[in-house]
Amino acid sequence: MRRRTPVARSFTRDHARPSGYQQAALRLIEGGANGSLALARREQPDDRTPLRLVPEKDLATVLIGDTDENVMSMLRFTLGEDFDLLRATDGEQALRLALVERPDLVVLDAHLPKLDGYRVTTQIRRNAATANTPVILLDSRPERIDVLRGFAAGANDYITKPFDPNELLARIKETLEPYEIV
Repeated sequence: MRRRTPVARSFTRDHARPSGYQQAALRLIEGGANGSLALARREQPDDRTPLRLVPEKDLATVLIGDTDENVMSMLRFTLGEDFDLLRATDGEQALRLALVERPDLVVLDAHLPKLDGYRVTTQIRRNAATANTPVILLDSRPERIDVLRGFAAGANDYITKPFDPNELLARIKETLEPYEIV
């Protein structure tokens, strides 16, 4: 007699819904920041049409690259309600996160360890996937040449430390405004 192998099945609330819609959460690999989820849906349960992907992204993502804990705390407090935040403590980590997560905006200290903010900005501009990502540089000791170097690297804005967090929030929103998707 043939032995039967048990089949493991998992049931979720989505499978037990009376509406009959098939739903599945999928991780978008190339889609965006923080492994955003998408909803795959067929209009009718027996329909043969392909699945539609509907991205679920409520907040814009901002990558912050800074080593100063006080600045990070202030930015988390100021920006945390309006944006999803990613944190980098050195230039290499900031560049890696910018290329992999593809944030909507990048805020970098100009004097990060390993790779400074100027080099990270240049690399972001050279990569086709992130070339249009807005970058704001922060600098605690700017000279005129540093500001010019930042804009030459491709920065959209250059802010001097110490800064007013509300001014930074306004500049971030102003920088993101042309990039908003309706």
